Amino acid sequence: MSSFVALNIEPEEDSEEEIDDTKEIQIEEALKLYQTALKLHSQGPNFYGQAAEAYAALFRSEIFTYPESLSESKRYELFGDLFVDDDDLENEATTAPTVVPTAAADGAPSTLPQILYLSYKNHGQFLLDCLKSRASNPTGSLERNDESVALNVASTVSTASASLVLFSEALERDETDVELWRRISRICDSLGSRRTARFCLETVLDTDDNGPNAWPETLSLEETFAKADLRVLLRSLEDSLSESQVLGPQKQQKAISPLLRRHVDPCPYLPSPLQTSRQEGLKRSADGIISSQQQIHVLTQSWAGLGKAIVQQLLMEAQGVADAVPGANYAIILPKVGTIPEGTPHIPRNPNKGTEFVKALHEAAGGNDSHNLDTTMEDGAIEDIIPGNVKVNGDASHVLAPERMKRNGLVSKPVQGSSDGSARTIQGSGNAITSPDGNAHSAALQEQTRIQDQQSGTANSMCLPTRKRSSDSAGLQEPADGGRVRSKRIRARGSILEPGVDEEGTTADMTRHYEGQLQIYTDADNWMFGVLWRLLGNLGVNSLGPDLAELKEVLSTYESDPGAHASAPAAEAQAIAARDFRVLLGSWNSEMSNTLIRGEGPGDPIGGFGGARNSGLTVFLEHAKRGSQKASLKPTLIVDNGLYHFADRVNRSLMGMEEVVISWIEELLAPGNRATLNPGENDSARHVAQNDSRYVKYLWPEELKEMVVRILVSQDEPIYAELQRRNVVLDQRILEAQTQSADLVMSDKDEMLAELVQTIFELHLDIYGRITNPSSEVVIDIRTIQRDRLGRWATLASDVMSKRRYSDPTDTLKDTLTLRYLWSSVMYTDLIDATSRDHVILCLQELKRVLRDAGDPRIELQNNAIMPEIATEAAEREVSRLMTMDFFLNIFGTESSDPVAVIENLEPILEGSNLQSDVAVSGPGETDGMTENTADRISGNVEDQSTQTGADPSQSAPDARMHQMSEFLARASSSLRLFLWRKLRNAYETIEYPTKVFSCCLRSIELIMNDLSLPVHLDNPPAHRQLSLVRSLRTLDDLIIKALTLALNNPLSFECLDEEHLQTSMKALAELARLLHIFSLYEDSIRVGQVRAPDQPDRPSATSYGLAMNKFREMQIRIWTLQYTVLKEAVSPTQLHLLNPNEGLAEYLRSVHYSLGLRFYCKLANKIFLRFMKTELFALGHTEGWEYEMSQIVYDLHGITVSSAITNLLDHGCPLEALDRRTAIQIMGLVLNQAQGINIKDLQKSELRSTIEKMQQVIGVPKQTSALLLNKRVINAYLKSPINPIDLYRSLQGVGGLSGVPVNGETAKIAEKGWYFLLGNIALTKFRSQKRVSAGPTDDLDVAISFFRQDLDLGMDKWETWYRLAQAYDTKIEEDMWTADKINNHKPELNTLQRNAVHCYAMAVATAIRCADASYETAAKISDLYTDFGLRVYASSREPFSMEAFSLKEFTRYFNGEKEGMYTHRPFRDLRLYPAWILASVLFRRALIDKPQRWINSYMLGKCLWKMHNCEDHVRGKARSLDFQQALDALVHAIECLPGRKDSRHDPILEPHYKLVSVVHKLVQKKQLQPEEGCHVLDATSYARKVPVIQDAEDWEGYILQVLKALRSADKANWHHRMVARAAHVIYDESPSEVLAAAGAKHEFTQQIFTKTMSIQVWRPENERAGRHFVYTGRYAKFFVGLLFQLNDRTSLEALAKRIRKRSQDFVDHAKVWQEVCTAYLKLLRRSGSIPEGLEDMVFRSVAHDPFLLNTSRLEAWAHLPATSSPLLDLLREAIELKKLNNGLMKPTLLDDLVGDIYARLYETVLPDLLAKSNDEESRDRMRVDHLLMNTDGPALGGPSPDPTPLGGDSTVVKQQRFKGVGRREIQRKAEAAISKPPAPPIVAKSSKAFVEAVPQLPQEQGQQHGPAVTLTIKEEAARGAGGSSVPGSVHDSADDESELSDIEEIVEEKIELKPMFPNLVSNAKDDGTLADEGEEDEQGEDEEQE
Repeated sequence: MSSFVALNIEPEEDSEEEIDDTKEIQIEEALKLYQTALKLHSQGPNFYGQAAEAYAALFRSEIFTYPESLSESKRYELFGDLFVDDDDLENEATTAPTVVPTAAADGAPSTLPQILYLSYKNHGQFLLDCLKSRASNPTGSLERNDESVALNVASTVSTASASLVLFSEALERDETDVELWRRISRICDSLGSRRTARFCLETVLDTDDNGPNAWPETLSLEETFAKADLRVLLRSLEDSLSESQVLGPQKQQKAISPLLRRHVDPCPYLPSPLQTSRQEGLKRSADGIISSQQQIHVLTQSWAGLGKAIVQQLLMEAQGVADAVPGANYAIILPKVGTIPEGTPHIPRNPNKGTEFVKALHEAAGGNDSHNLDTTMEDGAIEDIIPGNVKVNGDASHVLAPERMKRNGLVSKPVQGSSDGSARTIQGSGNAITSPDGNAHSAALQEQTRIQDQQSGTANSMCLPTRKRSSDSAGLQEPADGGRVRSKRIRARGSILEPGVDEEGTTADMTRHYEGQLQIYTDADNWMFGVLWRLLGNLGVNSLGPDLAELKEVLSTYESDPGAHASAPAAEAQAIAARDFRVLLGSWNSEMSNTLIRGEGPGDPIGGFGGARNSGLTVFLEHAKRGSQKASLKPTLIVDNGLYHFADRVNRSLMGMEEVVISWIEELLAPGNRATLNPGENDSARHVAQNDSRYVKYLWPEELKEMVVRILVSQDEPIYAELQRRNVVLDQRILEAQTQSADLVMSDKDEMLAELVQTIFELHLDIYGRITNPSSEVVIDIRTIQRDRLGRWATLASDVMSKRRYSDPTDTLKDTLTLRYLWSSVMYTDLIDATSRDHVILCLQELKRVLRDAGDPRIELQNNAIMPEIATEAAEREVSRLMTMDFFLNIFGTESSDPVAVIENLEPILEGSNLQSDVAVSGPGETDGMTENTADRISGNVEDQSTQTGADPSQSAPDARMHQMSEFLARASSSLRLFLWRKLRNAYETIEYPTKVFSCCLRSIELIMNDLSLPVHLDNPPAHRQLSLVRSLRTLDDLIIKALTLALNNPLSFECLDEEHLQTSMKALAELARLLHIFSLYEDSIRVGQVRAPDQPDRPSATSYGLAMNKFREMQIRIWTLQYTVLKEAVSPTQLHLLNPNEGLAEYLRSVHYSLGLRFYCKLANKIFLRFMKTELFALGHTEGWEYEMSQIVYDLHGITVSSAITNLLDHGCPLEALDRRTAIQIMGLVLNQAQGINIKDLQKSELRSTIEKMQQVIGVPKQTSALLLNKRVINAYLKSPINPIDLYRSLQGVGGLSGVPVNGETAKIAEKGWYFLLGNIALTKFRSQKRVSAGPTDDLDVAISFFRQDLDLGMDKWETWYRLAQAYDTKIEEDMWTADKINNHKPELNTLQRNAVHCYAMAVATAIRCADASYETAAKISDLYTDFGLRVYASSREPFSMEAFSLKEFTRYFNGEKEGMYTHRPFRDLRLYPAWILASVLFRRALIDKPQRWINSYMLGKCLWKMHNCEDHVRGKARSLDFQQALDALVHAIECLPGRKDSRHDPILEPHYKLVSVVHKLVQKKQLQPEEGCHVLDATSYARKVPVIQDAEDWEGYILQVLKALRSADKANWHHRMVARAAHVIYDESPSEVLAAAGAKHEFTQQIFTKTMSIQVWRPENERAGRHFVYTGRYAKFFVGLLFQLNDRTSLEALAKRIRKRSQDFVDHAKVWQEVCTAYLKLLRRSGSIPEGLEDMVFRSVAHDPFLLNTSRLEAWAHLPATSSPLLDLLREAIELKKLNNGLMKPTLLDDLVGDIYARLYETVLPDLLAKSNDEESRDRMRVDHLLMNTDGPALGGPSPDPTPLGGDSTVVKQQRFKGVGRREIQRKAEAAISKPPAPPIVAKSSKAFVEAVPQLPQEQGQQHGPAVTLTIKEEAARGAGGSSVPGSVHDSADDESELSDIEEIVEEKIELKPMFPNLVSNAKDDGTLADEGEEDEQGEDEEQE
C-alpha cells in the first residue's frame, strides 16, 4: 500500500486560512494544458507528436469528469430523468464563472464551457491537420530525418471519423459556430454521408422555416460559401425542388470571386466521396472479402457474446430483417479487447506503438454510443492517427472523449491485490472480467482473471490512474515564475511521491492516525459487546465465537490481503462469514442491491434461501437435497484463446450458418485440446483438462447457458441431423468391421461424438426438467414438443453409447461418460410421468451399487441443474426424496388448508429435525447407513422394517415415520426447512396463536445462522458464499421484522419459550448482531477515509446501493432491539441469581444507544429503538445514568432538552418529530425534577423553558368534569367573599380551608406532580423579572393566575400554589400602579384584587401551617409568605387604598329582627386600622423567625410598631399604647441587616435609614426623646455618624438637616424624595408663619422635586410600595402651593397649576388636589388686586341694562387700546385663564365670583374717567354752528327719535318703564370681551362721506365673538346728544359748518385711524330692544342658577 501523508496531522507552518478551491485549480491546470497543446499544434507538423501527447494529457484532466462537462444528450442517455444538474453550464457561465486570472491577459478561455468547447474543436482540427500533413508528405514522415516518428494515416476515413466525433462534441457546447458546421459538412460529404452534410449546410442557412424569402438581402461570407456548397450537393442529389428553394427568387446573383473561391472548401485535402468509395472498394478487395459474405458482429468478447450474436443473426434472418443470401458464408468479427494471440488477423500491425492508447479507444468503442468509432476504426486504424512517438503517461483513455467510458457503461473498480488501489479495472460491455450474466461472482472472477493475466503476461483489462482532483493528474509541476502557488493541501499530495520518503514510517503514522479517529467507535463497541457477552454468560450462553478484537484482526487481515479468503477447514465459521461479508461490502454492485432489497437478481446456484418464496412443492422438488447447495469450485468460463482460434477458423473456412452453429456447439460441448489450462495444475490434471470439454471443465455463466439452450432448441433439427449423420457413418464403420471380423478402434472423433450426444441429451434433460417444474408456467404444447425432442435425443444417446463398448470392452461401467449416461437415464426415467416411483428407487439403488463398485467417484456437472452431481451421496438423497414424496405432497396439497392438521404434521418433524441436524451434517461417512435405513423403512420395498439396524423395535409406525421425516429434513436443504417453518408459522397465524408464531420466527433465524456455519456452506467458493449470504440477510430481515413486531406488540409472545429455546435464540441473535456489525466497522473506515466505498456506474446503481446500505443499518437497529426483548425474558426467571438485573438491562440499552448514536443509526427503522428504549427505561425505573439517557432519547426524538444540567448531549442526526401527549406525560417527572434544581429565575433563560412550553402545548387544558367545575365554583365564591378578620386570625393558627370534591384521572396525576404550579410559577416569574419602565400588557400574569387556578381546582390543599396565586394578584395590583388612573377611576377593581390576594395569603398560611414539611427550603418559603402577607395587609391599610379592601359596604345582607323586622346590615365587623397593623406586625415577627437577617421584615415591623405607637386614640381604641423603643429597635435591626453594596453602580438602600431619622425627629419634636438620646439612636445609621452630636434642643434642626443632607448625598440617582420633603418640613415647621421659613422650604423643594418650570419629579424608589409615591406627590403639591401662596409667588403658582391640571395620572384624588390649588390661586389673585368678595353685586345691582351696555362698550374700547395697561386687566386675564384651565373639573362658582368681582372693580375705577372725558368732548361739539342748525331743523330725516330721558336724569319726565338690570352671565361675557384681542382693523378709504355714514359692520359671528362692540361716529354723537340733553340745538350750531368742514374731515379720519375697534356701535344702538331682551334672559338664568 502506497504511503501518503495525512493532511490533518501535518504541522502547520503558516496560519493563513485556506479555501477549498479545488475546482478552480483544476480548471486552471486544464487551461495550461490547453495552451500548451495549442502552442505545439500551431508550430507545425514537426511538433505534432508533442502536440498529440499534450492533447492526451489535456483530455485526462479532471474537468472532463465533471457531471456538467457531459453534454446534455449524454446526461440524458446515462441517467434519463434521474439526473438533475444543479450547476449546469448556463448557470456557471452566467452566474458563477470560474475565472482563471493567469489566462485572462492572453484572451484564453476563462470558463469551463469555453475550455471544453475549444478543447474538442482544436483537437478535431489537430487530427485533420495530421491528415493534411500526411497528404502533403507522401513519405509518411513528419520529420524526414527522424525515422522513428512515422505518421500512419493509411485510413483517411478513420481519421476523418475521429475528428467528426470531436467536432460533434464541440457543437454540443456551442452550436453557433457556423464555420464548424461547414467543416463537419465537408467531412460527412467525404465519408459519403450526404444526408448529414446537407443537414449541416441547411443549419448554416437556417431561416426558421420561413422559406427562402426570409433570407437577408446580404449573406455573410460563411453563409455564401454554405449556399454554394448546398447548391452543388443538391445538384448531385438531383433534388431540383430544394435547389430552386436554395436559389430563391430569380435575381441577378454575383459570382464568388476567384480569390475567395479557393476558400470555399474548408478541407481541400480530404478526398471526395467518389475517391472514398474507390478506396473502400480497394480495401475490401485487398482483404479478400467477397460481396456475399455475411458478418456476425460480436459485441462482447466471450463465448456467451458470440452465442448471442449468432442467435441475433438467426433471429434477424428469420424475421426478414437481414437478407439470408443463398450460399453465403459468415465471418465472425470480434471486438479488439483483451488478449489477442499471435497469428490471428486481429493483431495490430505495430503492437509496440501506442498500445495503451489503442486499447483505451477500443474499450471506449465497445459500448452502444451512437458516436462509437468501431464502425470505422477497424484493423488497428486508430493507432495510425497519432505519430508513433506519442507516449501518454500510462494511459490515453481520454484522448477522444473523457466521458466515453461512463457513456459506454464502463465502471472503475479497484483490482484486488493491488498495493494502493490506484490501479482500476475498467468494466463494461465487452470487458473481459465482468460476468456476462451480471451475477454477484465478481470477487472470485476478478481473482481468477488476475491470475490468468499474470500467467499470460498481458492484462485483460487496462489500468487507469485513480482520480486525483489536482494538477498532478496532468503532470504539471509547481510554477517557478512566481505565479499562482497551489494550496498547501495540494502540495501535500506531492509529498506522497517524493523519493526518499520512509514508506513504512508513513504507513505506521497513518495507521495510528486512523486508529485514533476510530478509537471512539472502538470504545463504544467494546462497551456494547462487553455488556452483551456478560449478560449472555450469566444466562449460560458462552459459545459466541471470537470477540470484537479477534473479529477486527480477521478484518485487518483481509484489508492487508484482500485476496486471502479464509476457506481452510480449521478456520472459524464466524470468521469466514465475517470475511465474506467484508468482501461483499467492498465489491457491492447493483445486482446485490436488488437481491437484498427486492429479492431480485440472478438465480441462486447453491440453493439459497430465496426459494422460500415459491410454492412448497417447488421448494421440495428443487431444494430437497443438500448437495444442491454446494456450489462448484470450477472456474467460470468467460473467454479463452480458443475463441480467437474458433473465429479465425470460421472466417477461413467459408462456413454457412448451420455449420457455424454446429461448430460453436462442438467448441463448448465436445472434448478437445483447445482449452487453456489454469496455472498451477499438475500433469495429470493437465491430461484430464485436455480431454474435458468446456461443459465439464468450467462453470458457465447464466447468459452462456441461455444462449446454448436457445441454440439447441431453435437449431435442433440441423444439429440432430448432423449428429445422426455421424452416427450413421459410425454404424457403417462398425458394420464394415464386423464384416471383416476386426476390432473397431474408436477414434477421437468417435469419442467426441459420444460425449457430444450425451452432453446434448443431458442439456435437453435439464431443459425438460425446468419446464416441467411445478412452478413453471410453460404451456403444455411446448412441454410436449420438448418431451418428444428429449425422447429422440435419449434414443440417439442410447444408440451412440451402446457402440462405445468397442473402444473399452473390459469395464465400461467405470468410465465417466458411462456413469453420466446411466445417471441421466435414471433421471429421464424419473421425469417420465408413467414411470413407477418404486422402479426409479430400484434404479437409483442399483446405481449406488455401481458407483460403489467404481470407487465412489464424484462427477460434477455444474452446468446442469437436474444432475449437478453424480455420487453416492446424491443417489441417497434422491432415494430419500422419492420416499418422502407422498408425505410432502400431502402437506403441500389441498389437505394442508387445515391449520390444525398442518401443525400436527409439521411441528414434530421440524422440532425433531433440529435435534437431528447436528448428526446429519457431521459427515458423509457417518450418514450412509442412516440414509439407507431411513429409505428402507419408508419404502418398505427392500427389506422388512424390523430387520433394519437403525430401527427401534419399541417405536410405533407413526413414531418411526416421524423420526424418518425428521432425519430427512435434517439432511434436506435449508430452503425447504425454512419454507416448512414458514408454513407452520402461517398455520399458527391462522389460529391466532402469536406465541408460536414468534417461536417459529426465532427458529427460522436459528436455522439460517446455523446453516451459515455448516461445512456444506463453508466449502463453497467465496463468491458463492457471498451470494448466499446476501440472500440469507434478505430472509433474516423479513424474519426479524416479523419477530420484533410480535415481541413489542404482544406481551404473550414469550409464553411458550423454554430456557433452551431462549438460549439458542440469544446465541443466534448475538451471532447475527456480530456479523452485521461488520458493516458498522466498514462504514467507520469509510467515514474516517481509511477505505473507499465501491463506485457505482450510474445513478440508479448509486440509489440502490444507498438503499441496500440503509437496509443493513436498519437490520442492526432491529436485531439489537430483538436481542433485548429475548434477554429481558431470559433474565426474568433468573433474577434470584443476578444482583441487579435492571441495572444490567439498562446498561445494555445505554451501550447500544451510544454505539448506534455515534454512527447516526438511531433515526433508522422509524426510530424503533429510541421509542422502545424510552418505554423500557420508564419501566426499569431509575438506574445509573437514567436521567442522561432519557434526556438523550428525548433530544433525539423531539429535539428538546429536558435537563439544563446535562450539557453534553450528542447530536445523533435524528429527524425531529412532534412531541405527543403520552411522551410529554412520561417525561414530566424528569422535567419537574430538573426544574426543581434550578432557580426559577434562571429557568427563564435555560433551554428547559422551551421544553416545558412544548410539553404544555401537547398536554393542553384539563377536561371540564363535574367535580372540576364544582371545585372551581367553590374557589370563585371564596375569592369573591368579604374579608372576615376572624378568618385571618384563625389562619395564623392553621385553621381554614375549602371543601372541595376529589378529582381523579390523568389530569389529577399531572397536577399532583406539580405541573400546573410550575407553569404558573414560570409565567409569574417571567413577568416579575422583566424590567419595566411603563405600564404594559399583563398576559403573563393572567396565564399564571389561570395555571394556579387549574392547580387548585384539582387539589385545594397546596399552600405554595395559594401563595403564588396571591403573589400574582399582588403583582397585578403593582402593575396597575404605574399611574394613578386606576386609583382615581377604577377603585373597585383594585379592591377586588386586594381581597383576592388577602384570601389567597390567608389560605396559604393556614394550609402551610397544616401541611408543609419541615425542610429548610420550605421554611424559607413560608417566611417569604409571611413577609408578602404582611406587606399586603399593611399596604391595604395605608393610602392610597385606605382600608377599602376590608370595607363591608358592598357586602350588606338582609337580616330579620324581632323589633326591627327586615333590615340590611354588615354580616360581621370589618377589619379596623389598628387590628390590621397588629396582624401585619404578627406576620412580620413570624417572618423573622426563619429569616432574621432579612431587613425588610424588621423594617416593616418597625413601621407597624411606629404606627401603632403614633396613632390617635380613636384609632387605637381600647388597646394600650406601645413603647416607641420597640419601633426603634426594629428599625436599628433593619439597618444592621442591610446587605452591602456590590459596587458603586448599585444604589444603597436608604429606606431604613430615613425611617429611623424620621421617627427620631418626631420623637424629639414631641419631647418624647431628648436630642442627645436622639443622636445616640441615630448612631445606628452610618449617615449620622459624621455629624457632630448636639446637646441642646435649639441645635436639633441643624443636626437633623445635616443628617438628611447626608442621606440625600447618598442618593445619587435622586430616586428618594422623602428626605427632601422632610428637610422642607423641618425648616418650615419651626416657624410656619415666617416668610423666611417658607422661602427655605421652597428652596428645599426646588432642589429636587419642583423644577423652575414647576415640573414635579417624584418617582417610586425600588423598595417603596406601589402607588405610594402618588400619595406623596399630592401631599407635596398641596404643601408647595401653600408655600407659594405665603410667598405671593403668583407666577410659580400659575405654572404649577397648569402642571397639576395636565398631570391627573400623577396624583391620588386629583380633583381634591386641584381644588386646593385653585382655591389658593384665587385667594392669591384677590389678595394681589385687593378684590373683596361680593363686589360684583354691589357695583352692578343698581345699573340698568342699557347704560351698562353703553358703558361696557366704552370700557372695552379702552381695554383694547394698545396703550392701555392696568393691573386689574392682568388679574382679570389670569382669572379667566384659570377658569378655562379648570374646564369644569372644579365647580366654577368661585372662579366666576372672582371674574365678576375683578370686572366690577374695573368698572367702578375706570368708567368714571372714561365718562368724564366723553362729556367734555360732547360739550365742545354742542357749540359748533352745524350742530345748532341741525337742532333747529329738527331731527334728521329718517333718524331715530331722541330719548327724552337724560343720562342719569329723572325718569318722571316721560312714562316710567320697568327697571332692567344686568345679569351675571352678561357680566362674564363682558369681562371676557374686555380681555379678548380686538379684530384686525379694516382698511378704510379717505372720503368726505365718512363724516355722515357709519363704517360697515363686521360679520355677525365676529361681532358675537368679541361682544357688543360699537363704532363711534358722528351719527352716534348726534343720537347721544339728542338723547342726553333736552336743550334744542340753535341755528348757530351749524354756522361754521362750511368753514370747519375740512377740519372735521381730518378729525374723523384721525378717529377712524386711532379707534378702529368699535365698528358696530350704531347698529347695536339700533338693536337696544334685542339686547335688553337678552339681558333679561340672562338675569332669569342667573336667578335660576342661584336657586
